[in-house]
Amino acid sequence: MENQLVFVKENIAVTDSLTIAEMFGKRHDHVLRDIENQMVLAGEEFSAPNFGESTYTNERGRTYPKYDLTEEAFTLVVFGYNTKEAVQTKIKFIQEFKRMKEYIQKQQQPKAMNAKESILANMKLTIQLNDDVDGMKEDIKQLRHDLDKKLTLDYSQQQAMRNAVNKRVHKLWNENKVDKTFYETTRRVYAALWKNLKDAYRVNAYPNILQKDFEEAMSFIEGWRPIFNGNQSV
Repeated sequence: MENQLVFVKENIAVTDSLTIAEMFGKRHDHVLRDIENQMVLAGEEFSAPNFGESTYTNERGRTYPKYDLTEEAFTLVVFGYNTKEAVQTKIKFIQEFKRMKEYIQKQQQPKAMNAKESILANMKLTIQLNDDVDGMKEDIKQLRHDLDKKLTLDYSQQQAMRNAVNKRVHKLWNENKVDKTFYETTRRVYAALWKNLKDAYRVNAYPNILQKDFEEAMSFIEGWRPIFNGNQSV
């Protein structure tokens, strides 16, 4: 009978009111009364996790109520059972609760793998890591693609582009490669270059040019020159 004093329910070591009644030589209805009295005295906060209402079916097929008790609940209920036999029975229960808790802890510990299992586990982990890396590569590739479509020139690139425009305009002006009858001042040359640049990259302002187009835009500036008749620039 001792092996059945304590059992596992929902991964918790418990006993029940039927077992207590049998082991302590008490009527089951009296044990139920003792349990319910202690539940009232202990309060809801203690009782809810430590006393569980349940049922059992007797030999005639009839269903009756019973309680499942944790070790703490058991200790509270049998605290007043103090005959010599009752004390010995308490000791048996305490020992069985300890044994069952050790069993539960052992079941929860990871099982040591043999060499074959270890190799298979490592292979599985490697495959999973490779899959994860492949997935990350795809994510990074997609992220770069998305950024290419959104990131515009940073401050240093804008400054470099302004410098390139200044250099190109002054070079064309000083080398008389501009129709000065139409472009009366360098200001008009600047305006033409900026307009052509924005039109080429379909933006309303040069800072909105995408970073991915920066090098190409710089080449555009370095090779830009106005048409001599003043009708258009290229």
